Amino acid sequence: MKRWMAGLLALLLACFSWAACAEIGSFVVSDDEDEVPPDLNRQARAVMRLMSDDEKIWQLFFVTPEDLTGEDRTTEISGADLLARRPVGGVMIFGQNIVSEEQLRSLTGELKKGAGLIPLFIGVDEEGGSLSRVANKLGYPLAMSPEEIGQTGDEAQAKAAGEQIAAYLTPLGVNMTFAPSADTFTDLDAPGVQAYGSDPALVSRMALAMAEGLKSGGVAPCFGHFPGHGKKTGTTLTNLSVRRLLEEMRGLEFVPFRDAVNAGEGMILVSHAIVRAVGDDLPGSVSSRVINGILRGELGFEGAVVTDSLRMSAVTGNFKKGQESVAALKAGADILLLPPDADAAFRAVKQAVRTGEITMARVEDSVARILMVKIAMGWFD
Repeated sequence: MKRWMAGLLALLLACFSWAACAEIGSFVVSDDEDEVPPDLNRQARAVMRLMSDDEKIWQLFFVTPEDLTGEDRTTEISGADLLARRPVGGVMIFGQNIVSEEQLRSLTGELKKGAGLIPLFIGVDEEGGSLSRVANKLGYPLAMSPEEIGQTGDEAQAKAAGEQIAAYLTPLGVNMTFAPSADTFTDLDAPGVQAYGSDPALVSRMALAMAEGLKSGGVAPCFGHFPGHGKKTGTTLTNLSVRRLLEEMRGLEFVPFRDAVNAGEGMILVSHAIVRAVGDDLPGSVSSRVINGILRGELGFEGAVVTDSLRMSAVTGNFKKGQESVAALKAGADILLLPPDADAAFRAVKQAVRTGEITMARVEDSVARILMVKIAMGWFD
């Protein structure tokens, strides 16, 4: 630890701005002392000393390639200046961004190159089965779906699915997937459902095993979709409502997420579901009672909270452009996924910091959680 801190101090003294550090090829965050686990928060805070306030705010955002280029469809990016102007924390790849293996590797390579010192999340929806954007687009064999895995009751199958997905995503430059599903569904016949089953203990075992398989192949998992759909009406696109008592949810929907928290998983996605029992009638992604009250307070989650897509009308119908991101951040979210207007969202958060509605310390707490995931995945090595 002493050697690492001495090296860091020397680096900080040499680098007075982000630009001065532009030529640094890597930033090593390690702990050489035997038997002592690295302090991820301390390392994340050290990295933040190299970031300006604007760079910290941009790190909160997860956007599309089109948000960077201004195009209707982006399949290639050249020039690091796109990410220099908007140094976001993550970029999400959709089917329209994929043409071929070579093209996708080039796209992700340019994105990572443009990100510079801070590694970039490059994420996809790849859960196995029909919800596999990359495999479907490039014609790869599909990993078993959550339903199929759940029917086997075999954790080895879940881990193998994670390993299979990571085995083709990693060479393509994709390092994150919005999986596994930790939803416990009581209605498995509902359209569009991706679930391991209706037994929360089974769901928990399968989700944790799949996450292990993903991480072993270098892909960061993100558990979704807290607080769990369970019995619901509506859809997350418009107005999904969970009409269950919290005590009922504690014994069912919350179980896999509680187990993920206890296992030290780094990211949990919060859906737009309105949990009527908390009493605020807000989508979960912008509800402090859901995020700070239940996920962080009751379940004790200390990792990065990811919102569901902020472009969905369940959220956009309630806020002016940019304000949905301010609301999510105030509610306790860390990663602001797909704001409808990334530039407007950045300006809104920056203005909220300027006026004191949100403190810079609050922003830095979120950035630290984001960086801790990236450090734990070994991407700074």
